[in-house]
Amino acid sequence: MIMRQFIYCMLFLGIAVPFSGCKKDSKPEDAFIKIYDDQNGNKHFHPLGITTSESNDGYIVVSAYDGWRIQLMKIDNTGEFVWNYELPSNYVNAVPNLIKMNGQNYLVCMDPIGLFTYVLKIDETAHTTTEISSFSDVLYPTAAYNSGQTIYIQNYDRLSYKTGIHQLSGDMTAIEQSGSVNIFTDVEERIVNHVTYNGNRIPFFVSSTPEQDYIVMNGFYNYSFSLIFLNPDLSFAGVYNGAGFNGGLSALSPLGASRFALARFSYDNLYYNPGVTLNPTAIDIAESIPAQGISELAAEKPVLIRAVSISDTEYKVYVSSTRSNQLLLSVYDPATGELVGKKYLGKNVPITACDLIQTEDKGLNILVQVKIMGNLDRIGLIKLSKAEAEGIVD
Repeated sequence: MIMRQFIYCMLFLGIAVPFSGCKKDSKPEDAFIKIYDDQNGNKHFHPLGITTSESNDGYIVVSAYDGWRIQLMKIDNTGEFVWNYELPSNYVNAVPNLIKMNGQNYLVCMDPIGLFTYVLKIDETAHTTTEISSFSDVLYPTAAYNSGQTIYIQNYDRLSYKTGIHQLSGDMTAIEQSGSVNIFTDVEERIVNHVTYNGNRIPFFVSSTPEQDYIVMNGFYNYSFSLIFLNPDLSFAGVYNGAGFNGGLSALSPLGASRFALARFSYDNLYYNPGVTLNPTAIDIAESIPAQGISELAAEKPVLIRAVSISDTEYKVYVSSTRSNQLLLSVYDPATGELVGKKYLGKNVPITACDLIQTEDKGLNILVQVKIMGNLDRIGLIKLSKAEAEGIVD
């Protein structure tokens, strides 16, 4: 059913109207696939994140286009296009994580000349953004995270060869405390290729344990791409060093009590472990983390790990790309680490997972990049209904 809808949408997609999706009469709880095209066919889009709108009448999607330029798009609960907004050229390099605070959505991005960080509030009524703050000493932002209590920004400091982490005030207008770790080498070329989409993207992220006793940061440290544990005061606690820049963590989701669901990569191989205990104060290597290799997966593509509720049971869902350009959804029991179901999406058209959120009706919205006719990169949204999600674990 999903593949037929996908092909139908591909064949009958109109490009006369800016950012029009494939339309059909539908209800919010229905499954659908939407692809959003632009009348300027030369633009290339890299979807980054999706979150619910302020009024819960739809979703906000942030994407990069034509390199590091930024676009916002609103869609309704059935996936229909509502509006889009291309940010001025002085705002570039949106980090993937939209920040939701007090029901409002915020965006972290960068100045193209000074390389410093901006925080912007998304104004859904005016279809624009408002600058909340700028941080002249925070160069090259790479990730943002809201722990539910505190907001963090990760960055690369090109002057000191350090990965930085910064805790923001509640209104996001000031930095309350900062920490950093030494890289000991210049990685600016890798950062530039990352922010301009000139090559593979780097899986930067910031997270925290449920107990709020450690901050977890995935970034450059000690000549490698590493998983770094920080104390609440942002001082260094421990690390799992990657294999230089050719291995490390792809994704991580804390489970509590020092247990984590994670994916790690080593060169062109990808490994899963849905429930492993890590020592936050260890000095170790990422390749020592036990995990099962999955040969069909493409290690250079993003991996998503999300907590979802299916039939009133909590699971961890992994979403990643296969070497044959499909998506593989793998559902695990977080208590036992058992694989309880999986589902493939796509077949003939390359799609890449970008973000995933659970809908109010217990379905799943998967934000994807769709490559049309071999060279047109477009924004897509796959909605799995509640029944389809339940069918994965039946």
